[in-house]
Amino acid sequence: MSFVIRRLFPPGELKINEKLPPLDSTWEEYAFFQTEQGAKWKKTESNQTLIEGEEQQPLFAVNFKEDDGRRRKLFSAVIPAGRREAFMAAGKSSTADESKQQTSQPDSRIYLMRSQFRDPWKSLLQTAKNAKAAFNESNSNDAKNIAARLDIVKTSREQIQTISWLVLLDFANFLSEKMPRIWRTMNGQTVSLALSPDETKLVSAITNTILETNFANDLITVPPFSPPIYTANQVKRSLKNALLAVKPANQQTAEQIENGLEKVGISYNRSAPDALYPKFLFPLTDANFALKSNLGDIDNENPINELAGLIEKALPPLPPNQPLAPIPLAAQTPMDMREGWFVIRCVYERPLCGAIDPPVLSAPSKPFQIAGFFDPDAPARPIRIALPIDTSPAGLRKFDKNTAFMMSDLLCGQVNRMKGITFADLVFSILPFPLHKSLNVPDAGGCKDNGLSIGMMCSLSIPIITICALVLLIIIVSLLDFIFRWLPFLMVCFPLPGLKAKDE
Repeated sequence: MSFVIRRLFPPGELKINEKLPPLDSTWEEYAFFQTEQGAKWKKTESNQTLIEGEEQQPLFAVNFKEDDGRRRKLFSAVIPAGRREAFMAAGKSSTADESKQQTSQPDSRIYLMRSQFRDPWKSLLQTAKNAKAAFNESNSNDAKNIAARLDIVKTSREQIQTISWLVLLDFANFLSEKMPRIWRTMNGQTVSLALSPDETKLVSAITNTILETNFANDLITVPPFSPPIYTANQVKRSLKNALLAVKPANQQTAEQIENGLEKVGISYNRSAPDALYPKFLFPLTDANFALKSNLGDIDNENPINELAGLIEKALPPLPPNQPLAPIPLAAQTPMDMREGWFVIRCVYERPLCGAIDPPVLSAPSKPFQIAGFFDPDAPARPIRIALPIDTSPAGLRKFDKNTAFMMSDLLCGQVNRMKGITFADLVFSILPFPLHKSLNVPDAGGCKDNGLSIGMMCSLSIPIITICALVLLIIIVSLLDFIFRWLPFLMVCFPLPGLKAKDE
């Protein structure tokens, strides 16, 4: 015995932009099932038929006695209300043919490319934009502002270059694994068949995305890096050369570069770069310059989107019977996120009888909705968090440090860096000039003791952590109240007579 949860939708084509009609008997049932591409709702041909692959929930027997002494058995179940978001976010299956459905799914390689290459590159544009705005604010020529401008250039380029190496590495791995013909062509190798027009356009776009001479010279000679730390040969002049530099043809060298980026534990510092960082420069953006491309100057998102579009068009078809990787949940299109109506049908099966005795479905339950966790019309779900009563030092010392945080040597070093930063430093770092003051806390790497890398296990008390969380919550809520105006509705306090922290 089991039961299935069916979702109700109005008949005909579902129009997201129009208001749902009132619930009535004409609404149709959809079955919930799992596929390699995520959860789906499939329209039932017959409400009395169990759909192949439909998700079934268990029933359990409850034995009891009637008033006249007869023994009875009642099957009960628990509705999985905690899975409401999974039900609401499931997509729509438009066909019962699983093979056809598989080929009609979006290509998950596209989402992999976007998450590893396109979107991080677009985020770097915002980093460069913020650095440029800070640079322009310090427009006077006194010694203090000149030093501040140099510090902005140095800090932003170090951050951008670090992310650029990682993006280039992921992009190179994507090309070598998902688009081997493109990768072989870029390496000067021959391919069995000539490149298609889409593949040719992609190779051309990658090759023609370049650093101009002024940009390259500025990377080498900008103060305070005189004499230059990097030579002209170490500044790659095109996206193609940068990709080949981060993943060279020599397998051992390529593994050393990738392992170095994975293992490096100190932030990139142009004045004294760690040996594990690559020995070339190719920032994907900059506060003062832009990459040039036949798609346009890459100082905005449009050329990056066009390059991503060329990659999508040039993706080779998958070999037969090779499934696609699952699409990320955030990229799956839900069938309808509006109010969800459901019914339950019990299922009686006799599997040993085979096709001569198919599963029998009961009549549907009354339509119902599953309340969301923050549904204001749903019954409140009580959550009570007890804070320490005696918050004096004498009282707080009685709480056992029953929570342990494990920190690696690298995280330990980063925590130590934060210890050197005061609240005033944080405030000054976000203020405009002339009040702006950049954070100057050098990265010393991981924690060490006599040359031995060490981690830490810090023991804390949960009740004291809870107090800190409450205090920080009140501070942040008060600061953001001028935007949301939520303070009158946030907290309601009731007096508790006799709740004393100290005995008299």
